[in-house]
Amino acid sequence: MSNRNRWILTWAAALLPLLGWWMTGLFDLDEGFYGAVVAEMNRRGEWITPYYNGSPWFEKPILLYWLGKPSVALLGDMAGPRLPSVLANIGIYALTVWFCRRRFSESVAQLALLILGSSFLMVVLGRMMMTDSPLALCLLAAWITLWESLDGDKRWRWLSGLAIGIGVLAKGPVALILFALVMLWMFARHPSVRPKMRGGWVGFWLLCMASLCSWYVPAYLASGETFVQKFLIDQNIGRFVGGDAAHTLGGFASLVLYIPVLFLGMLPWSVWVPKSLLVRTSELESYLATCAVAVFLFFTIGGAKLPHYILPCLPPLAILVASRLHQRTWTYNFGLAWCVVVALAANLIQGWYYAASGQREAHALARYIRANAAFDEVALFQLGRREKELGTGTLNVQETSLPSMMLYLNRATLDTDDFQRILGSQRKVWLFTRSGRIRPEHYALALEAGKRLDRVYVGGMDLKNFELYVVR
Repeated sequence: MSNRNRWILTWAAALLPLLGWWMTGLFDLDEGFYGAVVAEMNRRGEWITPYYNGSPWFEKPILLYWLGKPSVALLGDMAGPRLPSVLANIGIYALTVWFCRRRFSESVAQLALLILGSSFLMVVLGRMMMTDSPLALCLLAAWITLWESLDGDKRWRWLSGLAIGIGVLAKGPVALILFALVMLWMFARHPSVRPKMRGGWVGFWLLCMASLCSWYVPAYLASGETFVQKFLIDQNIGRFVGGDAAHTLGGFASLVLYIPVLFLGMLPWSVWVPKSLLVRTSELESYLATCAVAVFLFFTIGGAKLPHYILPCLPPLAILVASRLHQRTWTYNFGLAWCVVVALAANLIQGWYYAASGQREAHALARYIRANAAFDEVALFQLGRREKELGTGTLNVQETSLPSMMLYLNRATLDTDDFQRILGSQRKVWLFTRSGRIRPEHYALALEAGKRLDRVYVGGMDLKNFELYVVR
C-alpha cells in the first residue's frame, strides 16, 4: 500500500467513530444546558452574556457558545449543537499527526491517530456538546508549540499564549494552571530546559491577554458583580475546592476515580500507559509524560470530580504509547479494526440510551409543541426528582430536569413545581410533565380557577414517560 493510501485509510478509520453524532438529541443535564443557552443567545442576538430561560447563566465561559451559535443557526438543533466538539476532536487528531511527523515518524503519527480515534473517552466527548474537547485542543496546541519554542524559534511561544487564552475561554483558568504546572515541573526537573525558557514571553502574554479580554472584559462590563461571583468564584474556585457538592466524592474514591476512567477510556491502549510513562528515552517523552501526569494529578487533587475532566491526558499519552508500539506490525491493523468496533459501539449505545432514558420521547413532544403552540405559553411542570411512587428513583433521565427542552422548544418556558403559577397565566398553556405527575387535585384546582385541564393525545406517539396537557 502506498503511503498516501495508508494515510487515507488511517484518517478514515479514525474519523469513523465520530460519524453519527447527529442521530440523537442532546442528553441532559450538561449538554441540555449548553444547547439551551446557545438557542437563547441566538434568539436574543447575544454574543456576550449567556442566558438560560431568561436569566444570565455563567456556568461556563463563552467559547462553546460562540462555536455553537453559528453551527446551530446553520445546521439546526440536531447536527448543529455537537459539531464544535466533532471539529475540536478533528483538530486534536490533526495537531497530533503534525507533531508526531515532525518529532517522531510517519508510523508513530499513524498509530497515535488510530489510538485517539479508537479511545472511547475521546470519541464519546467528541460526540457530545461539552467544553472538554475544545479545552483539550487548546492545551495540546499550547504544549506542542511550547516544545517547538524550546527547541527552535521562540516565536512559537506566541501561539502558546494564544492557545492558552482561548483555552481559558473554553473552560476557565484551569487551562492556564495546567500549562503553568507543566512549565514549572520541566524547569525544576530538567536543568537543560531552563536556558531555553528565556525570552518570547512578551508575545505569549500579549496574545493570551488579548484572547481573555475579548470576553472577560465585556462580560464584566455587562454583568459586573454577578459575573465575578457566579463565574469566577463559584464556578472556578468553588468547584476546585469542592464547593460543587453534586460532583464531589469523598475519601478513597476521590483519589482513585481517574485510574479506572483512564484505563477504560483508552482501552486497550491503556495497558501500555504505565510502561510508556515510566520508561522514557528522551527529553521529549519526559515532557509529554509531564503534560499527561499534570492533568491527572490536578483533577485527582481537585474537589469536583467528573470522568471527562481528564480528557486532555489522552493526546500526550497516545503519542507516548504510539512511540512504544509503532514497530509492532500488528498494532496498525488492530487500530483500524478497533476504530470500527468503537464506531459501532458509540452509535449503538448512544441510540439505545437516547430511547431508553426517555429523552427521544421528550424531544419529540417538544417538537410537537413547537409546531402547534406558536402563540401560547409552555410550562414544564414537576420535572425534577419527586417521590418514588411518581415514577422516579431510577438511574435514567427521570431523575433530572430537562434543560434540553429549551433547545427543542426554542423558547423560554415556565419551569415550575407550583401548579397555581400555571393557572395564573392569561394565555393558553401547554403543560409538559412526567407520567403520573397530574393528580385529581390538579383538575379540582383548575376547575376552581375557572380553567380546563385537558390531556393531549399525540397521534403516532407511544408515550411512556411523559404527558402533555392544555390549560385554558
